[in-house]
Amino acid sequence: MSSRALAAAALTLVAVALLIVEMASWGASARFGPVLHNTSRCTLGVVTVGDAERTSGLREGDTLLLPQIDAPGRLAVSQIVAMQVAHVNETTRLVVQRGDQQLSLPYTFHHTDGVGRFLAQLGFKFVILAVGLLVLWRGRDRASLLLGLWCLGIVVALPDAWWGGLPFNGRLFGSFLTAALWTCLPFILYLVVESIVTGVGSRTKTIARILMAITIAPSLIVNAFNTAALSWTGCAPVFLDPWIVNAAFASSQLVTIGFFVVSYMRSTGLERLRVRWVFWAYMLSRFGVLLNLFNRISLHPVHLSGIEFFTVMIFPIGCAYAILRHHIIDVNFVLNRTLVYTILTTLAVGIFIIVENVLNAIAVNRGVGLAVELTLALSLGLSFNALHKRTESAIERTLFRRKHQAAVALQRLSEEAAYTESADALLDRITTEIPRATGARSAAVYERIDDGYRLVAGGGNDMPQTVDIDDLAFVRLRKGLSQVDLTDVPSALGTDGFAFAFAVRGQLVGALVCSRRLNGESYAPDEVAMLRNVAHEVGAELHAIRTRQHAELLDAVVSGRMDLHTARARLDSMSAID
Repeated sequence: MSSRALAAAALTLVAVALLIVEMASWGASARFGPVLHNTSRCTLGVVTVGDAERTSGLREGDTLLLPQIDAPGRLAVSQIVAMQVAHVNETTRLVVQRGDQQLSLPYTFHHTDGVGRFLAQLGFKFVILAVGLLVLWRGRDRASLLLGLWCLGIVVALPDAWWGGLPFNGRLFGSFLTAALWTCLPFILYLVVESIVTGVGSRTKTIARILMAITIAPSLIVNAFNTAALSWTGCAPVFLDPWIVNAAFASSQLVTIGFFVVSYMRSTGLERLRVRWVFWAYMLSRFGVLLNLFNRISLHPVHLSGIEFFTVMIFPIGCAYAILRHHIIDVNFVLNRTLVYTILTTLAVGIFIIVENVLNAIAVNRGVGLAVELTLALSLGLSFNALHKRTESAIERTLFRRKHQAAVALQRLSEEAAYTESADALLDRITTEIPRATGARSAAVYERIDDGYRLVAGGGNDMPQTVDIDDLAFVRLRKGLSQVDLTDVPSALGTDGFAFAFAVRGQLVGALVCSRRLNGESYAPDEVAMLRNVAHEVGAELHAIRTRQHAELLDAVVSGRMDLHTARARLDSMSAID
């Protein structure tokens, strides 16, 4: 198992385990109701108090003296980040400074969230979890790994984290983990953006990283380390003004936005097309985050009842779409299969319901009706595969006409290759028709020579004329005799496209190299299979033509009609295989 797979497995297990713990703890979790802000290393000021909390005796302007409150109470009241770490019906005594008076007020933590709110937050977590697992397990690049990590962190920390059902030490650990994740996730998000975009140099990336570290450092100190110390001892190691902390954290979002805008403006053509989905998804998703941060530093906050978290989902979904579309699978392939099975399922269920209603309407006796229904169900099941093929063909002809025409062209090329007599004609057809059918930038053909592989057709100026015999792409082609995704291997052929083996009797005699499409989309699995089949047929016929040419030259040399010097020149002109 690869190191990436091990990391993905470990992250998945940890995130799912923590989510299960939170779900189990929800019913026993509660939060401290009044809104607080730091006033010193050892005190918190009460900003607002709800009507329900006024019965406890708390008032706006009160100051909580944390060292004189018990540990569970300090843990509950010191959480600035949204989380529920108090145990339901647990009572603590709040020591309050009000003017010249010092009061001791009993406060009982109540579970205030309804089932609807819990299900909404759980739905948010499940959506983000699904996206995270998808890119973590199906992605193959740094961007997908970081996005998966970001999604799993979101699942644990947002919108709420529920730790109230755990013992005190478990609640303390959960609160520190949540605060650290909540604060560091913007930096991970920046790294996701940095991994996707192009057009910026290493110096710009270094400056952006430093700015991100500077802007999130105050929040990390206050939300994670200070709150942990407040919960444990009653006093924070460092006091930072809340307004400065919140303003700096809001600035971290502006750093990422600015970096993304600069990189997007500098990218052109294909590169801009590749990041377009991610760019606009990111910009839309920042609405909710910036609104939330604006509320933290504004005297007149604007609350939109959860819309903030709804917009957050836009980015991972759009980002996952872009990553998977350009690196793993064509979205048309998924849509095609989804439509096929949706239509088939609808037809099968609809036909079954209609026939059943007809049978009931004509009052068929019970035994016959049941037999007919069972026979109908069995018939539909047996014919499902045939229906699938016919429905898929119809969908490809109507909704996916371009892909259907490309499939027809590749199939025709594969079938007619065996009837081509001239190597030049066959090579010209390959390098012309494959880019036209698939939308690839170019197609190139390499043949085996003594010490490597020689470009014999196509490719233009972008492809090397010769490739070393132990180039890693060709090593893997010799090993598997199938295809190699060039994004997976360092090769002189580049890092963008596929190489398909020309295999004859278990030996690699050359390769067909197809670059990525002009629009940036990768090839769907069925297209890869078709191109592999074309390469097999073309490679076999090209080998047969070369073998026949060798035989004709050998016969001419043996019979004396041609000297060795002329024969060798003829071989070189044909780029023949020794």
